[in-house]
Amino acid sequence: MHALASSHAAALLALASAAPVVTLAAPVQQAIHGAIVFERMEQNADGTLRSSNLWLSSSTGVRPLTPLLDGVLDEAGTWADRGTRIAFEHGSATSDSIEFDIRIVDPANRQLRQVSSGPGNSRFPAWGPGERLAFVSSYRRRDCLSVIEVNGRRHLHLFCVPSPAAMARPVWSADGRNLYIHAGYYTGNLEPLWRSLVYRVDAATGASFMLFDQVLQEPRSLEFSPDGTRGIYSDTHTNEMDMVDFVNGQSTPVGNGYAPRWSKDGQRIAFSREVFEFDNPPDFRYYEALFVMDAKGFHARRVTRSRVDNHAYTAVQWSDDGVHLLANRRIFVDPSLTLARYSLRIIDVDTSGVTPVTDGYAEPGAWLELRPFANR
Repeated sequence: MHALASSHAAALLALASAAPVVTLAAPVQQAIHGAIVFERMEQNADGTLRSSNLWLSSSTGVRPLTPLLDGVLDEAGTWADRGTRIAFEHGSATSDSIEFDIRIVDPANRQLRQVSSGPGNSRFPAWGPGERLAFVSSYRRRDCLSVIEVNGRRHLHLFCVPSPAAMARPVWSADGRNLYIHAGYYTGNLEPLWRSLVYRVDAATGASFMLFDQVLQEPRSLEFSPDGTRGIYSDTHTNEMDMVDFVNGQSTPVGNGYAPRWSKDGQRIAFSREVFEFDNPPDFRYYEALFVMDAKGFHARRVTRSRVDNHAYTAVQWSDDGVHLLANRRIFVDPSLTLARYSLRIIDVDTSGVTPVTDGYAEPGAWLELRPFANR
């Protein structure tokens, strides 16, 4: 979550500048199973973010969902379970910050509606069953888990973490009864450490139960297993990952990597890892490939075979069959490795087959799988 805060601080500086803009290339048309909501970004010449808007890719083509406006960030698009609406973050620059609210868009007619209200920033939307939408409400002194019934506009603060902890994106349990939350904050004076707090929150009553409380050397992200019994701590780059069992509190190293994503059945975990190849020392090739391991963190194997320097793949979302992955691919378009370009790929983790989708960047909840892949 700290990486996200840093990226938006950089974006704020970009929104106030008038540097030249680098625009993404035209999309690559490919048939996909269902529909993917994603964002396209415009960058300044120094690589900072200038603006972004939402797009939709489906078997009928690629089209914009929200307008591209200077100083506006539309991102984190995620589908409602029945595919009728998309929730996203809408950020607008002010004189000294970026203010976020939660909006929904109807993909059929592009009609927009703001669903969060009141003071503070609203971030990290996550759809639950019954048209319920969870998100994080951030205020000056606290972060709260909020749930809104989109049809009835009933807005509830379910649970607030102790100050100064900051919340990450909420995750719904499969039955919709609970929400899982990860929060953290710096602690200590001489050498600041980072305290990680993990909760299960009843989605109806707001009653909370602490699953895990640990002091770490540095901020880390947490990926929950589908059943909420385990989690994987990871950094924003390749580093040692740790799997935590919330039932017994045991923590187990599961190898180096970052950006883990659990399959929907809980049987596989995709993650990224840096790869260095020395062809003619001291020359070397560097890229970040996708790997897959089993649910216990064993038998890791490489999936993507591209050996292009500075390519990086990160998993976004698994398909229902546990075989296909929606992934972001990042490349740099300048020698100084400043200007990043993102594109979407669907990857068969069994065959390493890669299907291009379009230019853009997606986040969890972006893939609505209307026609599931055949079982294998």
